[in-house]
Amino acid sequence: LALAIFRELAEAEARVHGATPDTVHFHEVGARDSIADIVGTAVCLDDLDITEVWVTPIHVGTGFTHCQHGVFPVPPPATALLLRGYPTFTEPGIRGELTTPTGAAILRGLAAKSGYPPGFVYDRVGYGAGRKEFGIPNVLRAFLGTRAASRRTLEAVVQLETNLDNVTGELLGHVTERLMAAGALDVALIPATMKKG
Repeated sequence: LALAIFRELAEAEARVHGATPDTVHFHEVGARDSIADIVGTAVCLDDLDITEVWVTPIHVGTGFTHCQHGVFPVPPPATALLLRGYPTFTEPGIRGELTTPTGAAILRGLAAKSGYPPGFVYDRVGYGAGRKEFGIPNVLRAFLGTRAASRRTLEAVVQLETNLDNVTGELLGHVTERLMAAGALDVALIPATMKKG
């Protein structure tokens, strides 16, 4: 899991710097705390036997952030690449970077799905608090639970009807066999009296 996360991060950084994943240098992401975050997440998910990760819309923050290459708008380039396809949002009153490249890489590397899992029932809740002060609590919340098995499945069924004039019984028998072989759920033949009696 950790290698999958680092791979996603390397590919995003490579695209930003016009390099290859093998030659990219991680700068801030190579710091010990980022390595601990990624490896710690992988170990935790493995220990808890997590099979799926789901994420609600992601608050990216607003304003600008300082990094090795200067000042960039939030979300910075690598984070923006890693979050493509995920619903994100911002609140103008919250200034600063709320989703880092490390956090975005973790979501991408774990193939996190957007939204809530259908039939999700949780039994544990965990919180992780950040050090930065914002106008809202700076916490990450995680729910641990299971997905209830679905009791029913929804199917779309299409009903096709036609009127056939002057057709023999032998041909209708052949048509019935061909329709069933093609996947029809049922075939019904109903005699009808038409305009000529």
